[in-house]
Amino acid sequence: MGNFNKYLCLLGLVFLMSACKTEKNEVFPRIINEAITSVRDKEISMTYQISSLGYTKSGVRYYKKDNPSQGKSVEAVREGDMFRLTLNELDSESTYILVPYIEYNGNTIESERKTEITTTAPFPEDFTLFWPNTEAEYDERGQFRTVVEGKNLNNINLRDIKFLFGMDTLHMNYPIATKNGTYQISLTGYYPYRDGNYMLRVIYKEKEIIGQAIDFIYKGNTLAIGLKKTNWRTNYPSICNDQIYYFWNNSVSHFDPETSRLQNIAHIPDTMGVIPPKSVSIGNRIFFLALPVSHILPSLEPDLFNGYELFCQAFDIEKREFSKYYFSRPQLKESHGYSNHSIFVHNNAVYQTYTLTVNSRGIKNIVAKYNPTKDKFEEIATFDTNFSSECFVSVKGRLYALGVSNVFDQGFNIGYTLTIYAVDANTFKLTELYRVGTTHQTYPYAPVGAINFNGDILLALDVNNFMMYNIVKNTLSPIYLSINGNHMYFGGMFTYKDKYYLNADINFLEGSIYEMSIQ
Repeated sequence: MGNFNKYLCLLGLVFLMSACKTEKNEVFPRIINEAITSVRDKEISMTYQISSLGYTKSGVRYYKKDNPSQGKSVEAVREGDMFRLTLNELDSESTYILVPYIEYNGNTIESERKTEITTTAPFPEDFTLFWPNTEAEYDERGQFRTVVEGKNLNNINLRDIKFLFGMDTLHMNYPIATKNGTYQISLTGYYPYRDGNYMLRVIYKEKEIIGQAIDFIYKGNTLAIGLKKTNWRTNYPSICNDQIYYFWNNSVSHFDPETSRLQNIAHIPDTMGVIPPKSVSIGNRIFFLALPVSHILPSLEPDLFNGYELFCQAFDIEKREFSKYYFSRPQLKESHGYSNHSIFVHNNAVYQTYTLTVNSRGIKNIVAKYNPTKDKFEEIATFDTNFSSECFVSVKGRLYALGVSNVFDQGFNIGYTLTIYAVDANTFKLTELYRVGTTHQTYPYAPVGAINFNGDILLALDVNNFMMYNIVKNTLSPIYLSINGNHMYFGGMFTYKDKYYLNADINFLEGSIYEMSIQ
């Protein structure tokens, strides 16, 4: 009877809860992806999207910045999922505030952004100018071409007009007559980015008369990276003599990918400290990326390291023993540190490179080489401090460096850009082979990894941004992922039994090792 009463109470509670009104949180549409597509003396064109359906109408409210009380509205035209409009009869060289809006369920929802745009100088009366096509194709070298068209372009002094992409002046050909009675001018330039929308500007007699947004689309040789997930452990593997080793949890483990078996083969002594994730191998030994001996440099007295400030751990897979190598004795009394660590193998020798920094300023790029006869690392050279964030890659007996170089304009350092060098392995003199971008349109992205890929160099700027450097042709081409990959980290690229692998966290998974192929 007691259980029956409990059942009735529970049933009544269910009916009571079902009778209660459930209040839903209403999701309102928003203005998204706003973009200015064209600016002239008397008109401004823009596009935007709406996050969800259900609106009554949409448009843009606009007013002069110095007179907000005299506002006007223009309704937008929908084309697919895009809303377009043009504001006409504006005053030249005047600043306007544009605020897209949505009418939804009797309410007006305005954009969170207030776009501020200034119209251009008055357009000349002796010619016209427009873009018949606002798409520009670029190739694997970043070269692009676009065409402008207008009346009487043959009658203007071409020295009075220039077309700018950023701060770069585009090259233009002489006007060519069309069947429509107009003239066309072909423009060419350099585009250093991936597909995107960027503004070109027209300057006439030192005054801007047009701003036009252009969609840049890649039409060069298209390559894609195919990714095949493996059963490897997701930690950082070390490869030696075509065998896979993991250094984690105070142990060294050998991994067999055929059986997924993980066998503990050695203990990592506490005196070894933290084992870095990056390593190279030569013979039966695995060498790891150098680490500072202390977080406080120079070391406090008494100095336990005899003035040495870096050390490298190594593991012999035959003897199953660890070694430690100390090097770098700058003997600086002021506080300093190290950055830009790199380790690589070239012509059967192990190299470590690093930057000595004082007050966060790199003062010396140093190269240390392992001497097997003396069983020690020795500093052998320095290289240009205008080059940093470097990756070194050995291809067919020749050494290459990929990183970012400082960009100078009239003696001033104005930024940095991706650059590729040939390296003299004896002196570490750098000879520039390929520079991405120009002085005014730099490509300030440093590589996070690079490997020898079938005689060329595959470099990664992040998990979603790969490029292939063709050594013979001296070209740098973008490579696309066959899947869309968000990521949390890039764990490096490596080779194993003549195959190529990527250690990465794709689509926010727990992390995976992927076999790579170029398609």
